[in-house]
Amino acid sequence: MPLLVDAAISIEAIQAFHGQSGDSFQATPISVDLSSPDFDVVRSIRVWDVRHYSYRRRSREGDCERSLDLVVGSYDDNVSFQWSDQAPAPIPAWLPLGNRCEPPSTFRGVGVEWTDIFGFSDYELIRY
Repeated sequence: MPLLVDAAISIEAIQAFHGQSGDSFQATPISVDLSSPDFDVVRSIRVWDVRHYSYRRRSREGDCERSLDLVVGSYDDNVSFQWSDQAPAPIPAWLPLGNRCEPPSTFRGVGVEWTDIFGFSDYELIRY
């Protein structure tokens, strides 16, 4: 069953935006079917929040140790955003999670990936 969102643009909001008053404006009801294929691009969005990543030696003579704190956000079929600490496998190769002990690899950042209406995938990465 399609999810329909009903909305109305209020006369007051239109008048405030345009700086006008009077009876020439009417509320316009709209319905949007969020389950339609037109919203597949929204459902394809994934947000990868790497809160902490490191790959380093535990001690001078010790083995390398990996530490990762990651959550992934995505949109469900109803185009509602949600976070999960269960990352879908595999973690994308564009996330710079190095595997060198010397020097240690570390990373913090947020990446957003999507597939556009033409089927092309892309991403943006912000380090912090």
